[in-house]
Amino acid sequence: MSLTAAERTSETGADAIRTTDADAETGTDATTKTKTEAEAGTETDARTETKGGSTSGAQSTAVAAARAAAVLEPGLDRPVGLVGARLRAAAAALLLVVGAGGGWLAFGTLPHTLPLPAVLAHGAAPETVRADRPGALLAYRVSPGAAVTEGQTIAVLRTAAGEELTVPAPQAGTVTALLAAPGATIAPGAALAALDAAGLPDTVRLFATSLEDAGHLVPGRTVLVPVPGAGTVQATITAVDPLPVRADSLDGTFPVPLPGVPTGAAPVWTARAELPYSVSQLRGPVPLTVAVDLGARHPYQAVFGTGAGR
Repeated sequence: MSLTAAERTSETGADAIRTTDADAETGTDATTKTKTEAEAGTETDARTETKGGSTSGAQSTAVAAARAAAVLEPGLDRPVGLVGARLRAAAAALLLVVGAGGGWLAFGTLPHTLPLPAVLAHGAAPETVRADRPGALLAYRVSPGAAVTEGQTIAVLRTAAGEELTVPAPQAGTVTALLAAPGATIAPGAALAALDAAGLPDTVRLFATSLEDAGHLVPGRTVLVPVPGAGTVQATITAVDPLPVRADSLDGTFPVPLPGVPTGAAPVWTARAELPYSVSQLRGPVPLTVAVDLGARHPYQAVFGTGAGR
């Protein structure tokens, strides 16, 4: 059926209106979507801000707690600082000690002495009491260690004719040894006794038992002598015997056995030293151990056993 122009126009207007309504609905949906996305973004931002705020709040809480702890317990870091300072001080002290010890070992000095057996007595050697005439030794009138005066009887001899002879002390002193046995036949000039003569200067007799030790006995060298009742006295070596003697030839030198001195045929080197003054109240030989001053040496030389440093 044919439509009139008025009807077609009316339908066209209706379609236009419907098209417009559809577009309006589409715009409304877009607006709603945009609003929904905006709300979603706002919610996301809110969550992000909430999370960030939570993290920032936790950090602020930790800082506040640390500050509070520092306020409540001031000086908590002091023990650590104190330990560090002490460690540094200990390290510095250790370095100082090591350095000082090394310097002392290299440049310091120590006394260097040689201990030797000796006898403090009078004169260079004991005075020997000898028989003037031959005969048989009847008896001694003295014993070792006895003090005698000049002319006092030391021994009695009987000649072949039956005559008794007395042997006097040549001078005052102390008997150090008896050198013969009663009943023995005595020849003229035979030694009967040894005497430490009180009228002679005080002397130190030194005895070396090895060639190495004997090499240190040099005239002019100082000897430290422990004098009974007078402390340590410095003596000076004045004489050295160039050749050794048999130990058994020193009979009469020692009033008592002297530690360190051999017996029999063992070689012994002897030397003498003089004291700067007379030792009062010295009666008879006094066995002792002296120290021969060999100079000074560095500590490392003492460790390795080397010689004097000067």
